[in-house]
Amino acid sequence: MATSEGETRRIEFLSNETVRRKPMKLELMFVESPRDFMKDFKVVFDLSIIKEITLGRSPENIVVIPDPTVSRKHAVITVMGNEVVVKDLNSTNGTYVLENGEFRRINEYRFSNEAMIRLGYYTIIKLLIVEGFVNESTGK
Repeated sequence: MATSEGETRRIEFLSNETVRRKPMKLELMFVESPRDFMKDFKVVFDLSIIKEITLGRSPENIVVIPDPTVSRKHAVITVMGNEVVVKDLNSTNGTYVLENGEFRRINEYRFSNEAMIRLGYYTIIKLLIVEGFVNESTGK
């Protein structure tokens, strides 16, 4: 079904429940940073408009990270269906995801709710999907 920008899309499921897809938004919040002014800094991206969020030290990135252990082009965040994908761009000091209380190095990581990632040694970012599918009959 062709839609114009901002139009609600309908998807019919076998259970006859109608679900509308709101534009997916991603909240990115700095939890730890070697620069005090970055801590608790938050930005929200509308993923229906911005298809790719690049992260790194270079000013060419969408999110510029002032951390010497972060590569110039460190990682990229994209959407694949209903999931958000974080992909390391062959960074020197790695991209990590927090699982079971420990950070583990990743090449690519998919999530559909929230994730805590570390770039290099000092920068920790919380990623949270703030909008997604809504069931019209329940509003959830």
